[in-house]
Amino acid sequence: MTRILTLLTDFGLADYYVGAVKGTVLRLAPGTQLVDLSHEVPPGDVAGAADLLAAAAPTFPPGTVHLAVVDPGVGSPRRLLVAQAGGHQFVAPDNGLLTPQLAAGAEAWSVTRRDLYLDAAEGGGSATFHGRDRFAPIAAALLRGDHPNALGLTIADAVRLTSPEPRREREGEAWVLHGHVARVDRFGNLVTDIPGDWVAVGTAVVEVEGYRVARWVSHYAELGPGEAGTLIGSLGTVELSLRDANLAAAWGVRRGAAVRISQSPQG
Repeated sequence: MTRILTLLTDFGLADYYVGAVKGTVLRLAPGTQLVDLSHEVPPGDVAGAADLLAAAAPTFPPGTVHLAVVDPGVGSPRRLLVAQAGGHQFVAPDNGLLTPQLAAGAEAWSVTRRDLYLDAAEGGGSATFHGRDRFAPIAAALLRGDHPNALGLTIADAVRLTSPEPRREREGEAWVLHGHVARVDRFGNLVTDIPGDWVAVGTAVVEVEGYRVARWVSHYAELGPGEAGTLIGSLGTVELSLRDANLAAAWGVRRGAAVRISQSPQG
């Protein structure tokens, strides 16, 4: 049965890196169906990669292997991880990239099978390109049907990123929600980490970087030209948008900016 491998990296597409990873996988696990999640993660942006992987992975069928290589520590003693949850398997450096999966209860293994790694005779062996020489062969082993137990040792101390969780609290007679901008998408929309089902849509006021928005819509086209509004986005969280423009650029807002939502007591 053909298996799917998704690829997420910060390699970009100008160099040979992505092609070399794909070629290695196809040579070691012929017939694999390759799907690119993104190769435009900003260099070294582990938190951004973790967010993208968490958003995309659940849309794939069980049996999918996800290879994510955003690895500022390449060549260092950091561990190489395999994780498994919900019928999916993940391969990534132990730098926090798999934080969402680990938080959801994924099992994790530290890979110890050095015999899987490519050596110079196979066109590998580099200390600077573990995406090709180590991660791709690990993913290929999973695609061929190897169980993670055959690749390494179970661990309980995989690195996790730390970030504040969204919260809700009373301030006087009103509920106030606190969160952050989790992602700025390519359109400049501000995607927050505040669950949409926490919000009394239509009565809440959203504040970010000194801007206040009380306009709630169900889709982007409801907004007038140049109008800012708030909606529940595709991931089920609160999102801010500017019609026909890049809101993040217009307001100077970046990922991580604090978001405050105030709503009436009945909300």
